[in-house]
Amino acid sequence: MKSPLRILHLEDDLSDAEHVRPALESQGVNCAIRRIQTHDDLVSALERGGIDLVLSNFSLSVGDRLSMSEVLRSRWPTIPLILVFGSLDEELIADSLKTGVTDWIPKGRLSWLAPAVRRAMHEVEERSERRGLEAQAIESQKMEVLSQLTSGMAHDFNNILAVILGYSDLLTSALAQDSPLQKYTEEIRHASNRATGLTRAIASLQPQTIGATPRD
Repeated sequence: MKSPLRILHLEDDLSDAEHVRPALESQGVNCAIRRIQTHDDLVSALERGGIDLVLSNFSLSVGDRLSMSEVLRSRWPTIPLILVFGSLDEELIADSLKTGVTDWIPKGRLSWLAPAVRRAMHEVEERSERRGLEAQAIESQKMEVLSQLTSGMAHDFNNILAVILGYSDLLTSALAQDSPLQKYTEEIRHASNRATGLTRAIASLQPQTIGATPRD
């Protein structure tokens, strides 16, 4: 987990907000908390970036809360949202969880907050790791397909070159030794042999070397 954890706290009661940092730090969560009071302040802060987690006062209006969770889910889906509420309302909590709220903590049980934060950030790290592995797998598949395509093209091109070389040999044998056209058939053979060497080199490329940036 990041340290310090950068937290936005949407809370309209200053005295309640002041209990959050001690509750987290007493359980070993090093954090930098910024208190805000409106939905617009939240969006503005998120747009500036650098936020790891959002805490929200459950007593805020339902419309604001649902809008906030939907905004987070649509624009900042990797940032967890934990509700910190003063009074229990199971129906409202259920509605909030459906809109993407990560967890919920009663204000009277702030000792639960640090474990909830750790769980949320652990899930963020796991999702990030999964996305990284998925991206690697996709990239590996792309390189494999590109390697197969390159190998197939090289094979087809070699077949074309074989035809060119074959007809070049026929033309050479049909010409007199002192024919001025002999030099042209030699150039055709020379160029075809070079092209054959290039296609062999391309066909031997491994997936990890295709698309690699050349080093100086």
